[in-house]
Amino acid sequence: MRYPLVPLVNDLTFPLLLFWFCLPFGLLLILLIIWLHLLLKEGKFYGQMDKCFCIKALSISFPFTALC
Repeated sequence: MRYPLVPLVNDLTFPLLLFWFCLPFGLLLILLIIWLHLLLKEGKFYGQMDKCFCIKALSISFPFTALC
């Protein structure tokens, strides 16, 4: 026998196979979106921290440079 007696893909199994083949790609896409969102939030947070640090560093160093 060359061919199986029961076809693997028919009207009943096609939606199930499509779901199981697409599920890993859908999960990877969702994880990628969450990861990129976290990276963007982290970049904004550190950008604000750098600005605050520079302002504090300038305000601390300014009086000492005036004395020199």
